[in-house]
Parts: sequence; C-alpha cells; structure tokens
Amino acid sequence: MTRKPPSTPQEFIEFLLRRKKWIILSMLIVPPLVFLVGNLWPKKYQSETMILVDPQKVSAEYVKATVPGDVTDRLQTISDEVLSRTGLLTIANEDHLYQTEREKYGDDSAVAAIHKDITVDIIRGATDRSPIDGFKISYIASNPQLAQKVTQQIADLFIEANVKQRDQDAEGTELFIENQLLKARAQLAQQDQKIRAFKAAHLGELPEQETANLAMIGEYQNMAQENNEAIDRANQQRVYLESMLNVNGNHKLPAPVAAPTPLQLQLQKDEDQLTADLQLYTDQYPDVIRLRDQIATLKAEIKRQPANTAHAITTATGGPNLGEQLESQLKATNEEIQSRTARQQQLENKVSALQGQVQSLPAVQQEYESLSRDYTEMQQNYQSLLQKQQASAMAAQLELHNDSEHFRVIDPANLPIVPVSPNLSIVYAGGLLGGLIVGLCVAFFEEMRDPTIHNADEAEMYLSVPLIAALPAMHLDQALPAGGSTT
Repeated sequence: MTRKPPSTPQEFIEFLLRRKKWIILSMLIVPPLVFLVGNLWPKKYQSETMILVDPQKVSAEYVKATVPGDVTDRLQTISDEVLSRTGLLTIANEDHLYQTEREKYGDDSAVAAIHKDITVDIIRGATDRSPIDGFKISYIASNPQLAQKVTQQIADLFIEANVKQRDQDAEGTELFIENQLLKARAQLAQQDQKIRAFKAAHLGELPEQETANLAMIGEYQNMAQENNEAIDRANQQRVYLESMLNVNGNHKLPAPVAAPTPLQLQLQKDEDQLTADLQLYTDQYPDVIRLRDQIATLKAEIKRQPANTAHAITTATGGPNLGEQLESQLKATNEEIQSRTARQQQLENKVSALQGQVQSLPAVQQEYESLSRDYTEMQQNYQSLLQKQQASAMAAQLELHNDSEHFRVIDPANLPIVPVSPNLSIVYAGGLLGGLIVGLCVAFFEEMRDPTIHNADEAEMYLSVPLIAALPAMHLDQALPAGGSTT
C-alpha cells in the first residue's frame, strides 16, 4: 500500500504526534553534534584599526605642500608598498605566521594567505568623489593577540611609509629646485657677462647713449664752426700781412703805420654780411639775430683791447724795420692757421664718428634688446625659482614638525573577543534547525513506510470495500469498570 502524505493541518498534527519520538531524538542528537563541531572548528579573530587622514594644519594659502599627487593616489602607492611580497614576508618572519604552510608550500603561499587576511577599506564623505577622510585596516588571525599585534604593525607601516614618502618627495622637490636655481644663477651671470662685453664693444652705440651722442654732435659742430670762422679770420690776416709785406719791402717807415687786427677784419666782414642779409630777410631771421649778437661781441672785445695793440706796426729809430715785423706776424698767423686746421680735422673726425655711431644704432639696439630680453626672462625665472625654493623650504619645515597632511590613528587595533569565523550564533541556530529538519525527514520517512491504518478516513481511502461503521478508539483502562479485570 502506498501511503498518502498528510495534506491537511489536522493530518499534519496527527503525523507529528505519531512520529514525535523521531523528532525529539533528532533534536537530541544533531544539535549537540553541530555544537561540538562548531567548537572544534579553528576560530578566526579579526582586529581593526581606524586611521584618519589629518589635513595640513597651516593654510595652503600661506604654505603650499610640495608633495605631488592626491592622497588617494599616495594611499594606493603606500598600500602597494606595504602589502608587497617583501613587506608581507617581513611581517610573516617577525610574527612567525603560517610556518606550516611556508615549510610545505613555500613563501608564496604565506604571502597569498596574509594578503587574503588583510583588508584596507577607504572611508570617504557623502559621495564616492568626496575626499578621503581616512581608512580602516583589519587582519584575521588564529588568536586575538596575534590579530591585534599584526593589525597594529600594518597600521604603523602605513604611517611610516606615508612619512617616508612625504619626506622623500619634499626633499626631492627641494633638491630639484636648488639645482635649477644654481643653473639659473649661472645662466644669469653668463648673460650678464655677455651684456657687459657687448656694452664694452659698442661703447657710444647703445640706445641709452643716443641723446648724449646727438648733444655731443651738436657741440662738436658748433666748435667746428667757431674754429672754421677763426681760420677764415686768420687767412684774412695772412693775406693782409702778405700784401703789406709785398708793398713795403724791408725799408723802414718814417712814421708809425697801424694795421687792422683780426677782430676788426671779422667785424667788418660780419657787418657787410649783416647788411646783405637785411636786404633779403627780416630782423627776426635766425642768421640776422646771430650776426647781430656776433657783431656786438666783437665790438666788446675790440673795446677791451689796449690802445697800443700788438698789431700796431710802428717804426722807430733803431727798432726793427717794417718787413721784419710783418714777417713775424705772418709766421704767427701761419702757425695759428696750421693749428686750427688740425683742430678742425679732429673735430670733423669726432663728428663723423658720432654720426656713424648714431647710424649704427638700430642694428646695435636690436641685438642689445635681444640680450636684454633674454636677461629679463632669465632674471624672472631666477626670481620664480627663488620663491619656489623658499616655499619648498617652508614645506619641508612643515614635514619636519609633522604639521603637514599625515596619518593619525584614532582607533587603535582592538583585541577581538568573539571570533568572526566560525560564527557560533549561526552555527548554533543552524544546529537546532538542522536537528528539526533531520527529525522531520526521519519522521516522514517512517510515516511513509508504516502500513497501519489510523482512522476511518484512511480505512475508506486505502481499503477497496465500503465502510459500514466505525468504532471510536478506546483504551482498555478506560472501558473496564473500576476494580474490573480483563481475561
């Protein structure tokens, strides 16, 4: 006969009541076994520590950190360094971790096991793009003390690696800027030497000397004009003396004969020129004004001369004759003409040289501006590097006094009490549930194997004959009268 599983609540309750011993027996056997296995299973304890990313204490507006990169990138670099094969083997050797695995499978197995047991979780703000506030380090070990110790070691390694990296970055930045500053200083000195050499080679041709050159040209031109006028007066005097010498010869004159002086000759020439200019120009014409001033000056000089001038030619008894006097004056006049002619050549050469310098000024100015522009750029670069050196030195002082961004432990590694593996609460709950399930399964199996008919409904269902009547179940101790007996 194939039994029908219970399908109604009443049938299910009757099934539980009939097979309760199997359920109770399973609950007495399975949960204790599970509890025993859970207690014997190797336990794992997890220790955690919280590290805060403490920002720079001094505002970045005053001192800017020289450490490149974001804290996220730096934390990734530090994590790769601390959790590298070398770093993990250092921890394993120090704490004697996974000795059995290392002896059996080698160091790589220990490294993989340690890496699996270490967890680094980054703590951010409200969003994933928020700056890092800190990070949490956890480690799982076979006993609480070891978990706490290794977690603390890993946290110390993170802090030390951060300080070391920031110091190296700051020192590298400062050294780089210092080297660049030395190069910039050498280039600046070299460029300054070039400018000095250029100025020495082009003395008088520099842009700032243009005004002085033009003023000197005007001054030399005026001196040349005055010297040329003096040469003209000396030439007139020479002509006069030669004519007098030709007329008088070497005889003596009975009476003194006065000869006009060079100033008187120049005065007569200027008056004749003024008379001619007044016929062509007005009184305000520059040449007319100049000639009048020159005539007034000549008249004043003539008045200052003594009455017995050196140019008066006289004859006296026993004195030098007229010819000798004329020859002496002619010789002095020739010497004056020769001296002033040489002077005139010198003045003209100076004017010509200054004019050449002024004409060459554009080309010299272009080259000089190029040198000056390069010098200005080098000087600006040097000043910029000097400021950066000062900033990097201040940043290095921040790193030295731990006032820059750094890692700070806010929750030290805890000593775990409850193991994370296995979870005994779940194990115990699973044992109870498992015992119940096993009991139900055994009870159901027994129910399906039992051919007993327990009630009228089962008799009508399982028998092929119609059910005429059904008697209720009776217990013998309840059916017999008091004091009765059965036979």
